[in-house]
Amino acid sequence: MKKVIGVLLVLSVFGAMALGSGSSKSNSTVAKASATAAKDSKETESVETTEAPTSTEEEIKYEVTNTQFHYYKNSIGSTEYYGFVEVENTGSTYLYLGDCTFDLEDDNGHLLQSDDLIYTSPDVIAPGEKGYYFNGLGSNLIDESVSLDNGVKLVPQFKLEVCKKGADAVKEYEVSDTDMKDGTYGPKITGRITNSTTEDEGIVSICILFLDENGNVLAVTSSSVTGLDAGMTKSFDCECMFMNDEIKDLIKDYKIIAKSDYIQF
Repeated sequence: MKKVIGVLLVLSVFGAMALGSGSSKSNSTVAKASATAAKDSKETESVETTEAPTSTEEEIKYEVTNTQFHYYKNSIGSTEYYGFVEVENTGSTYLYLGDCTFDLEDDNGHLLQSDDLIYTSPDVIAPGEKGYYFNGLGSNLIDESVSLDNGVKLVPQFKLEVCKKGADAVKEYEVSDTDMKDGTYGPKITGRITNSTTEDEGIVSICILFLDENGNVLAVTSSSVTGLDAGMTKSFDCECMFMNDEIKDLIKDYKIIAKSDYIQF
């Protein structure tokens, strides 16, 4: 189910995946990627992408450039997980990040759990830009009844669509006075968003990327500001409440993208 961004998201256990790619001549593309996490090393072993194309004149081209899956035991003994899929628009049309489901499967492909409270940011990506599907608060726990004895892998299934409004779908806003501090549970990002246009904006979605020393994305979270009228500046404060120490220690930088919220029907 497509969700509106604005919830502080939760970061869990670390693992890396190989790349996948796909394209189709369609106005929507359904893709399935898989990531396997080793129980002891927390590292991802593989990724695959398949598509279900439809035939229209519009062309969707993309590449899955980064996929992460992490799981770990929290302080009260529950198993949390976090995953994201980074999708790059390699075509010439604006793409809308549609519905996504995160399936957890064992090494034999048996379904262990399925979550549809998956977030997107930004909602629309221009040619050459990257967007993200990720889970967070409300879809960060592995059920106590799920056995991980036979391994666990994340299998995201997502749909990309041609954006009906194209370049007019979203506006990008100025970000200033940003800082990253140590929060109670994880890194805390603060900053300001300015609307320098002559039009009021109802909701601005804020995508926060946490980077390692080489600029690679380790994790994604989001926040939002509402009622950003023309000429107005508003502040935001976003703490990642559930981040394990393994990821925290690798974070050296961050990037913030502020764009108007967009939902396509």
